[in-house]
Amino acid sequence: MEKYMQVNSMNNYGEQIVKRKMSPSAVSTIVVSLVLIVVIIFFSVYLSAFFGWLVPIAILLLGLGIYLIYYIIKNSGVEYEYTFVLGEMRIDRIKGKSRRKRLTVFDVKSIDNMDKFIDPETGKRKIDTKKFDMVLKAAVDEMSLDTYYVVIHDKIKQKPALLLFTPDERTIEMIRPYFSIDLKKKFTLMKKNDEKKSDEKKSAKKEK
Repeated sequence: MEKYMQVNSMNNYGEQIVKRKMSPSAVSTIVVSLVLIVVIIFFSVYLSAFFGWLVPIAILLLGLGIYLIYYIIKNSGVEYEYTFVLGEMRIDRIKGKSRRKRLTVFDVKSIDNMDKFIDPETGKRKIDTKKFDMVLKAAVDEMSLDTYYVVIHDKIKQKPALLLFTPDERTIEMIRPYFSIDLKKKFTLMKKNDEKKSDEKKSAKKEK
């Protein structure tokens, strides 16, 4: 199953939606919250069988509990929408498939640096996020080898920022013409290295 998909693509316009992978801590928080709600509902209903005056409270808690369970499950999913329009990238955060918030807007030409966030050889971060006052997270999984870091000038806050996001190949090819000469050379070299490693893996599999 793909982690992200390309919705539309033209020369000067494109959209990509990525779904954030939930961290183990977030999953644990949701599970604990759901269990607590179910336990409270169970005991309130159980006690109402012995104490008649608790019946209205039990019904209220039952309705509230069902709503809370629905709310938690609905809002646990987070997606990011990357929209590229004539050299400008806009990224929205979508929670529960309905609540949308503009995370950042920047000119692709303003990118100072862009690279893979995780070094595939060492598994360590290539850049220290603590060096930046503003870090914008819009990636499927920060520790994924598909995640990139980008040093941008955010138009919303009017200040430099570090963006973590997960562009697919078509999105990268769309924004690449707007890169500086040095950044274009860097990505050409990166692509050659990735192709070389891919060929080496295929050869190794054939030998086995």
